[in-house]
Amino acid sequence: MVSDDLGNAGRDRAIGRILVVGAPVLGLLGAYSRFSRRVRRKLSSNQRRMAESRREFYANMWREAAEMIGAQFTLLDDGSNLIEKNGQTIRVQENITSLDPAPILRRAKDKLAIRAMLVRSGIAVPKCIAITVDEFDRAVQMLKASPHPIVVKPADATSGGEGVTTNVSTVRQLGAAVAWARSFSPRILIEEQLAGDCYRVLVMDGKVLDVVLRHPPAIVSDGRSTILQLINRENRVRLKKGFIRAQCLVGFDPDLRNTLRRQNLTLSSRLSRGTRVVLKQVINDNNAGDNEVANDRLCGAILSAACDGARILGARMAGVDIICSDPKVPFDLCGGGIIEVNATPGLYYHYNKGRDDSAPMAERVLNRAFGPATDREWLKARGAQTVVNPSSGDHYIAERSLRTGSSS
Repeated sequence: MVSDDLGNAGRDRAIGRILVVGAPVLGLLGAYSRFSRRVRRKLSSNQRRMAESRREFYANMWREAAEMIGAQFTLLDDGSNLIEKNGQTIRVQENITSLDPAPILRRAKDKLAIRAMLVRSGIAVPKCIAITVDEFDRAVQMLKASPHPIVVKPADATSGGEGVTTNVSTVRQLGAAVAWARSFSPRILIEEQLAGDCYRVLVMDGKVLDVVLRHPPAIVSDGRSTILQLINRENRVRLKKGFIRAQCLVGFDPDLRNTLRRQNLTLSSRLSRGTRVVLKQVINDNNAGDNEVANDRLCGAILSAACDGARILGARMAGVDIICSDPKVPFDLCGGGIIEVNATPGLYYHYNKGRDDSAPMAERVLNRAFGPATDREWLKARGAQTVVNPSSGDHYIAERSLRTGSSS
């Protein structure tokens, strides 16, 4: 029996090496057809167009916010921007700011280290292991032992959900997911997949500025087109409208394939008119209308955990990603947890949601950065509530929802 186990472990390790090392050559990165790979290559140039639209959004966002608070806005030669007020300066470039020093940003890139820090502080996170290519057998063992699908992601710095695959339930899917993640990082995280909705909590200086419920990307069938045709149609709309519609295209990757397969679908499936199909569990490819104001959804214990996550990282501003099935109860009752703590949070998710605040999110960030007392007064004047961390006794401000609805 022991020799059989050793043999199986050696076989799984060998399979892992073949899948990961040979993936670029053999085309196993997502186990896609040759046609789908051609589609992905064609989309790469379109992704660059979307990246330009994303840069335009952030440049406009910071410029308008600076003007609203009476700050000077300067475009620098390297493409970044300098915002100055009352002798203080902040440098920004898209979602990256100088609010936090380089060591904090580097620390945030090590997902495994941050995960360990959260665990030591008693904050719920998904169970996970870290592997390299030679340890594929450990990933197989975790897959076989898990009653639920697992998630595979790069352990080191990525952004926008790059390299992440959800709904992994077979060894073949695991190999493709590991190969995909390995193309972004030599270390790979294998973690349990939590059930529930995904919330982004924006925290600054220990205060909750905003909470967004981020729905996964989806399409609605017209009764005639295949799923592939519907995705291509959605991507054409995104290219035409730019950041007004979305900040990226729907990418063709293992997460798309796995999510469809879990619904017994493929890219060539045709469905009845009006059928809604979730395309991915990785949220980053959603559109502006998929982001919903949720400031009144999460209970105090979960908000407190989000603030603690930012504090543990040491970041002034952080986007804390949470998954939970019941936002009204603590993690230990709903089985949820923190899946990411981002030191360079995308403020895009806090726009384009049918909101009608007089002060957009970037303006609130700058107000707090240049004058936190003023910002606290602004929050309290608009019905913010003070929440107490039950473990530490610390107070922080959680702003109530001022707007409802979402754009399309």
